[in-house]
Amino acid sequence: MARSSFTGRQLQPETDRLEIHPAHRRRETFRAVNSPFPNAGLNPRLTDEAAKNQSVIHHLSLVFYPDQILRTVCQPVETFDGALRDLAEEMLLLMCHHYGIGLAAPQVGLRHRLIVCGIEDRLFALTNFEVQDATEPRDFVEGCLSLPEVKVKVRRPERIRVTGYDVHGQRRSFGAAGLWARVIQHELDHLNRVLICDYNHPEAEKCAQCPLELAPELMEERKYQSRPSRRR
Repeated sequence: MARSSFTGRQLQPETDRLEIHPAHRRRETFRAVNSPFPNAGLNPRLTDEAAKNQSVIHHLSLVFYPDQILRTVCQPVETFDGALRDLAEEMLLLMCHHYGIGLAAPQVGLRHRLIVCGIEDRLFALTNFEVQDATEPRDFVEGCLSLPEVKVKVRRPERIRVTGYDVHGQRRSFGAAGLWARVIQHELDHLNRVLICDYNHPEAEKCAQCPLELAPELMEERKYQSRPSRRR
């Protein structure tokens, strides 16, 4: 997800909050913008280096529309090893170099259910996750690193509950709100082959800046795959 989408918008403690699940709460008090598991075993210093120096990114590069991998449903991560952690760290490097706040595996040409996110100095990676217990949705304009210069108003729940696994294979469950919730849902869309242009209205029209060859019924089907379930 492109950081430029939120230029000038300040993170508000009451709205852009991550609610840490009690089972994973640490002793220290987290600030409002903390990720669910701070830096998740990843090295935050590397992101500063990446923002200044492309040479630290060795293998990965961004994938842009209309590359077909962006329309591929990703497969679950099965092996949690050093290679996965290296991949997540390199994705973070690439994300920060391009001034993003979220990046999904298909955006670097891979079919894994893996995302990385970073807001301010809080970073994390997440795999094989689901989003549930969504609250009422809200509209906000989003951008995407794989769709340069494209901005689309997307309606997403402001608060969600996320269940998945970190890069060590440990199960994680946490609540997310505001910008964190939006970024996580945006990256989940990528894992289910959904792009922000699929949210254009009316559904049958193509985005002038990013023409899509998708039938309206496929757009609805793919958005449904990533849509959080509502609390009952």
